[in-house]
Amino acid sequence: MHTVKLDFKQGLVLIDSIPIAVDEKGVLAGSIAKLCSPPIQTDEGRTQYRLLRKVSVCGKSADGVIEVGEGRVWAVTFLFDLIEFFESSVLESKVLKACEKSSNIKFVSSHPSTAFLDSCEWGQATFFYDAKQGDLSLDITFQRSSNETSLKA
Repeated sequence: MHTVKLDFKQGLVLIDSIPIAVDEKGVLAGSIAKLCSPPIQTDEGRTQYRLLRKVSVCGKSADGVIEVGEGRVWAVTFLFDLIEFFESSVLESKVLKACEKSSNIKFVSSHPSTAFLDSCEWGQATFFYDAKQGDLSLDITFQRSSNETSLKA
């Protein structure tokens, strides 16, 4: 199992201490690409890579998908293995609470099935919850900015 470290303040995702990044050609950097299945092209013209092995995100097991497009890391999504059901909100999630605790941050929610980080200059981090199946995912989406060099290899 690979270990993921999330730095929500800087907008970085590291797998086994290696930042997820693209090379000078805009392709997922080799050290991370080696951990993934062959790339798949999306309808939006981006490339998706699925991690071959499970990852540990804040101590919780998940599958990982990395999306690359326009010469940069576009998004990273984690699909958690733990099935949870909540009384009123995704904010009750053990996974979400573990991420808050390990990163010393707080997610907010305006809807029972979503929670997000407020005011991230680098992009957006959102937990999505499927109430019918008890599935939880974390979607980290990056936007273009002047400090985007941190996402390049």
